[in-house]
Amino acid sequence: MHQRTRRLGFIGAILFLAVTTGLLAASGAGAQTASESSFAGKRFKIVVGAAAGGGNDIYGRILARHLPTHIPGKPTIIIVNMQGASSISATNYMANIAPKDGSELLEIVQALPLVQAFGQENINFDLAAFHWVGNMTDSPVVYVTWRDSPVKDVESARKTEIVFGSTSPNSLFSMMPLVMNKTLGTRFKVVNGYDSGKAIELATERGEVGGFGGSTWSSLAIDEPEWISQKKINILAQAGLRKAKELADVPLLTELQVRDEDRAVLKFYSGVVAFARAFALGPDVPADRVAVWRRAFDDTMKDKAFLAEATAMKLDINPVGGEALQKIVADTVHADRELIARAQAALGN
Repeated sequence: MHQRTRRLGFIGAILFLAVTTGLLAASGAGAQTASESSFAGKRFKIVVGAAAGGGNDIYGRILARHLPTHIPGKPTIIIVNMQGASSISATNYMANIAPKDGSELLEIVQALPLVQAFGQENINFDLAAFHWVGNMTDSPVVYVTWRDSPVKDVESARKTEIVFGSTSPNSLFSMMPLVMNKTLGTRFKVVNGYDSGKAIELATERGEVGGFGGSTWSSLAIDEPEWISQKKINILAQAGLRKAKELADVPLLTELQVRDEDRAVLKFYSGVVAFARAFALGPDVPADRVAVWRRAFDDTMKDKAFLAEATAMKLDINPVGGEALQKIVADTVHADRELIARAQAALGN
């Protein structure tokens, strides 16, 4: 009797274990399938807060081609250009209108964190509340004049006034030359109104303006490779956290001789290179979706096919991951108010 009871108990335990294991396996398979079904067959968007054909657009499109390989279910990703007000229009859309399911990714222009820090009135978002996925490059911003210009370096820019083209007062094309005027004594006269960086480049080649300061070196290499190969331009200076390898002899702004308080301002502006090609999900996107996008971004940045295409296109790839970028964004938009005030004053505001 006791042996039979023990035997039945043993069989029951085995059956219980088998059923439990089966349920757990089914649960795991269901979770995996659910994850894939959340993305499979779907059409996702990268909302580029800049015009088609420019540097932001080009980086966004190569990411859209390779990112799906690393997302469960391999969804299709399309590009939607939403140009306007230094990405403010696109970012307002992402914060207040876009779906919160992680189906849309935003790419901003570099100046946007500065614009928020300075308290632009039509901003209805906080970039620190976005979920940052990563930045594809920290290529420095360059100051450019045409080859026959009398302004060939920072010293000559202190002596001769020259007109620089810009899109709007909220763009780096406007901010960076004005900051140099205030901290380094240059004499750039900024003219706003061009609709894109490409339009400014064309105006420079035609002689309508003397140059510009606000394009990344990587964008210039894509847009105007013959300018570089045929030495049609002068590179006066570069702003960033590192020098472009091709510009080893061109000074960073933070290397130039200035007062300590001005150096802090130049460092603050130079930090915008962390957003050269930065991507984010909007606020309130679930954490599991954020994790999927961040992992896919990191994997794409190491993908051999992606890197081969980027090399063929002469794209600079030096990525910053989402978690690190999250802190950089918060530190910029919520920086010390005294430093922000000094940085804003450098624009003449």
